[in-house]
Amino acid sequence: MSQKTLILWSCCLLVVFSALSPANAVRPGETTVKIMALQGPTGLTLLKMIQDNPVFSPKVTASYNLLKGPDQIIAKIVSGEADIAALPTNLAAILYNKGIPIRLLAVTNWGVNYVIGRDRSIRTWTDLKGKEVAIAAPGATPDLLFRFILENNGLNPEADLKLVYYSTPVELAQLMIAGRVELGVLPEPWVSQVILRETTTQILLNFQEEWKKLHNQNRSYPQSCLVVKTAFAQTYPELISGFLREAAASSAWVTQNPDQAGILAEKHLSIQAAVGPLAIPRCNLDFLRPFEVKGEIEAFLHALYKYNPDSIGARIPDANFYQ
Repeated sequence: MSQKTLILWSCCLLVVFSALSPANAVRPGETTVKIMALQGPTGLTLLKMIQDNPVFSPKVTASYNLLKGPDQIIAKIVSGEADIAALPTNLAAILYNKGIPIRLLAVTNWGVNYVIGRDRSIRTWTDLKGKEVAIAAPGATPDLLFRFILENNGLNPEADLKLVYYSTPVELAQLMIAGRVELGVLPEPWVSQVILRETTTQILLNFQEEWKKLHNQNRSYPQSCLVVKTAFAQTYPELISGFLREAAASSAWVTQNPDQAGILAEKHLSIQAAVGPLAIPRCNLDFLRPFEVKGEIEAFLHALYKYNPDSIGARIPDANFYQ
């Protein structure tokens, strides 16, 4: 779904969400905390919780709903059906900037993007000069980050190389597996899917390491996050504390047990079990609260804003964005 369609649809549904009162929030012992996540790497942090459904607050149960596309999770957040949701950080910013009453609860994932291919001559970003590089989804986060990195390495994305766009990572991965694309920008888990099936393909360049180098910081960019309904967080702070404790433990378990997590990822997140042990370490899970990494979050949003203001909702979110 395009950024313009996403923003328009969010605005249209804003009235529905705004009409919901705190009375509709979860009441311990009466209703269920509704936790939603996108399938794929965005949902990895919650994987152990999805499997075990731990109790993180007395007399409160949790339901987990795994959704296939951004349009679906937008609908759940805007309508108020999602109390807590896992989604891309820039999408959270878009929704907040359009007036949806949510707050950023935690950063969960620190980048999953790589340049892969069979051209062993590419060892630095400047080696891409004169090359043809395929990317999925023009204007999406990988495209914007790729342009940011190229320019910071002295390359003009429009003049110094040829960018060829495909509609989805799935389509691009299939073409690379078939040997029809030489160089591509892909996120995990598609990177690992390609490498497993087309064994002459390898990772050539790492977005995350380059981001850390360019920003002189220890962490990469905050790609995915958890958000919470503002009224829900204000009404049930102890419940939120319990959720955060379990979510952090789930994230650590996934990182420490990629083989077992791969099996669960196939069951719940549409990630092949064989891909899990390769992809999970490259998904850079690290569960951190916003106050710990506000500078990293703002640097990421500023970079996206520079190339496409609509990619974060046309402005940098204010301090109320952070829980």
